[in-house]
Amino acid sequence: MLSLAAACALVSVARSEEMRAEGPPPWRVGGTVGFTLDATTRPDSSGLVLDVAVRIPPATLMQLERDADGVARLVASAAVKGRFGSSTLESQTEVVLSASDTVRSQGKVVYLHFPAAPGPCRITVKLTDAVSHRPALFRSSKDAHESVAIRGEIEIPRASSGRDLSDPQFLWPTVDGREGLAFVRAGRTCVPNPDRLYGLYATDLRAAFVARSKPGDERAWHWVARVYDARGEGVAQAESTGAVGRMLDAEVRFDLSSEPAGAYDLEVKAWQEGDANALMRRARFSVGWQSDTWLRNAADVMDDAHFLLDADGEEAFLVTPPGEQERVMSEFWAKRDPTPETAINESLIEFRERVKYANENFTKLGVEKGMYTDMGRVYIRYGAPSEITHQVIPAGSETLTQQLEQIVVTEDRALGGDVRMKGLGGDMRPFEVWVYEGDIPLPLDADPADKSRGRVRRRMMFLFVDDQGLGLYRLRYSTE
Repeated sequence: MLSLAAACALVSVARSEEMRAEGPPPWRVGGTVGFTLDATTRPDSSGLVLDVAVRIPPATLMQLERDADGVARLVASAAVKGRFGSSTLESQTEVVLSASDTVRSQGKVVYLHFPAAPGPCRITVKLTDAVSHRPALFRSSKDAHESVAIRGEIEIPRASSGRDLSDPQFLWPTVDGREGLAFVRAGRTCVPNPDRLYGLYATDLRAAFVARSKPGDERAWHWVARVYDARGEGVAQAESTGAVGRMLDAEVRFDLSSEPAGAYDLEVKAWQEGDANALMRRARFSVGWQSDTWLRNAADVMDDAHFLLDADGEEAFLVTPPGEQERVMSEFWAKRDPTPETAINESLIEFRERVKYANENFTKLGVEKGMYTDMGRVYIRYGAPSEITHQVIPAGSETLTQQLEQIVVTEDRALGGDVRMKGLGGDMRPFEVWVYEGDIPLPLDADPADKSRGRVRRRMMFLFVDDQGLGLYRLRYSTE
């Protein structure tokens, strides 16, 4: 049996988590202190610079705890570790948040930079809610704060024939001048766009890039930038000539108002007058047109994918940018829309309502989110049962044992041997039996193209047992 202390320990662990990011940035993590982390490198007159940009989205801003003055505060801690033998560079700053930080869905952007060198680079960024305060469970423990961290790795490229080209740095197309949000480069005011997301709240892509030649090589620069869609087809192009000099500092803008949701690539090439080959960098961004893509918590988006997609689909979904995630889920729900001629998708609305109900009613002890519990999964798939038999405080062998005997008689399916557990004085385990009868529709995650699972009149039963007496009901038998 899981002790109360062990259950409470599980709750405590959930306050501070670290996500190990896979693939290239940007990286995202959800939850109470969810954020996006982007990392790019660029040359300057003296060396290489690693730019680290963090976006705290509106979904996080809205759920942060606030002090007596209504102010929320986060502590952003960053650590950068370069190639083997190099020291770890660290930086920490307090971020004060206000309601105005949700303007145009930018949220709050934190921008840091570090000296860098070619080779592998490990980046760890942690956000801690400085206002949140949870009393320690034990006298020997310290009070806890909500926090989450992302750890990822990038490869900083080496110079090519003494020349360097930065990663494209994606920027917000507009700036409201709030102190601490923007930085100035080459006389231009810039705001990082760590999510690399454009569309609904930012129809114009804006990106900056820097090139550097060998000392003393001050020929004229040329550059070309192209945008490619997911099929590799070019959708936009811009080119120009830079000034004579060792450094090129350029910016490109594209109008994306006519492009559909999905993933895109920005390719930048730069070369000097007379060069046979160009330097090239390519970076992925996305376009999204739904407010959920911009405002919804990343953890909730991932929860949907985990529940709705198969294993392969979910794995691919986790590493795609938000605009591509929007496209995938839009196609998923379009196939399940009972009234495609209207602007409302009743299946999606029903799914969201069931998830909300499951999280509000089946989350227990903070151990497991309600939609992931056995009861939550069944509820989301089939909705409210036709009938519930609920026994909270059993009174001996005339409870669960009796119910099991009835199931054996009425249902054409054998019981698992591990269900028939009995304690001293009879089977004292609390249980619930859910019964669905009548015209039972397909589960919301079912493939509507599968004609073998059409709507039929039938009966289903689910038996949930609280084996430990802690309110954690597990599915022990079903006729699904």
